[in-house]
Amino acid sequence: MTETALKNSVLIAPGPRGRLLIGNLHDFIDDFLQTMDRDFIAYGDIVRYRIGSRVMHVVSNPHYAQHILVDHQRDFPKVGGNGGLEIIAGNGLISNPSPESWLVQRRMMQPMFHRKRLAAMGEKIDAAGARMLQRWQALPNAAPIDMNHEMLQVTLDIIMQTMFSADMLGEVGKLAPAVTAAVDYANYQIFNPFSLPLPLPTRRNRAYMQARNVLDSMIFGLIQQRRAASEPVGDLLDMLLEAQDADTGARMSDEQIRDEVLTIFAAGHETTANTLTFAWYLLDEHPEIRRQLQAELDQVLQGRAPSVNDLPNLPYTNQVFKEAMRLYPAAPITGPRRVTKPTQFGGYDLPIDSRVIVSITNLHRHPAFWANPLEFDPTRFAPAAQQPRHHLAFMPFGAGPRKCIGNNLAEMEGALLLACVAQHYNPQLQTGHQVQPEMAITMRSKGGMPMLLKRR
Repeated sequence: MTETALKNSVLIAPGPRGRLLIGNLHDFIDDFLQTMDRDFIAYGDIVRYRIGSRVMHVVSNPHYAQHILVDHQRDFPKVGGNGGLEIIAGNGLISNPSPESWLVQRRMMQPMFHRKRLAAMGEKIDAAGARMLQRWQALPNAAPIDMNHEMLQVTLDIIMQTMFSADMLGEVGKLAPAVTAAVDYANYQIFNPFSLPLPLPTRRNRAYMQARNVLDSMIFGLIQQRRAASEPVGDLLDMLLEAQDADTGARMSDEQIRDEVLTIFAAGHETTANTLTFAWYLLDEHPEIRRQLQAELDQVLQGRAPSVNDLPNLPYTNQVFKEAMRLYPAAPITGPRRVTKPTQFGGYDLPIDSRVIVSITNLHRHPAFWANPLEFDPTRFAPAAQQPRHHLAFMPFGAGPRKCIGNNLAEMEGALLLACVAQHYNPQLQTGHQVQPEMAITMRSKGGMPMLLKRR
């Protein structure tokens, strides 16, 4: 049954009937991705939910996304205080809900992701990929691994190498388990609004507070050391310290630098790692596409390791990574936006002060904008391929002013690591494992991705 009705001249969008007090909260907690997919099929491009007393709409049409995120983005401000990355990174660039302070942050950080900087980061990616391959060489052929864990390891290595100078890496290594513990807590909080407050000493709360204390102590200590250093070393931490608002000359406080470091740590490595994990699953399911990928790598690289300079000559490799992002976007939804002006989509009204989420997953699989949307087909992104009828039918990095600042870095990193592994290995999903995406801060594979590391 639906709640579509005409009440007081307001046309209510369709959606599943919720429970008396909690509404649709159970569906969100149980499996949010499955809920969005099921209800998109059942109700269409706009679906109404009730979470307690709050009305929320999930929209799955690129025209609606354009309205919310680009054309009228000021009428749909980002909602703060909802947990997720904000629990870990405070007012970092991704989680900061304030348009004014966010814009200052964005201007200060933009030079860090200039293409010239990315070329230097490409060398760090190549080196991290080489270290991973060297570690794998000690394993027997067809050794069982968790590919998701391996991809998280290599992308974390890349973040550490680019964020901190070489002489700090031993100490910074202690950050990784604390970041993991904090991310796990944030994932739990996203869909558990009735969880006990932090001051109560539950096992989960104590583990998070311990992790946060480690993170704060180490990062603030590293910032103080660097501020006291006589010469800069040119890593990302230096760039954060040197970042300056062009209009006011203001620099970041230590607290803001801490938030940005953790934003890059928590979001910067997990997103690419999760997309690569799904890419290996897709390539195993489609060996003919894997062979075409490897044929391009063999022809262009002639057995040597890939570098950032090779990427323009590896178009199919880039297409494979983009198609993996289409089917399994690391950010499957936008953060909730608050409706501040009268809005109507598809004939349905969005109440003022309600919330609206754009389902990026549904946009990427929308049959009105993609032919055979569930099929893995990298040629969709070939230069001569027919493009979808709306440019936001593909938006793995979001859209509008808040589009991910690291999008070029993520695409470069993904393609390079894809080339690095596919040159030498044909990872194969272990028999009996059912791949199931789940929603956390990012989309990840539930239970990891157990594979056999088969050499070519």
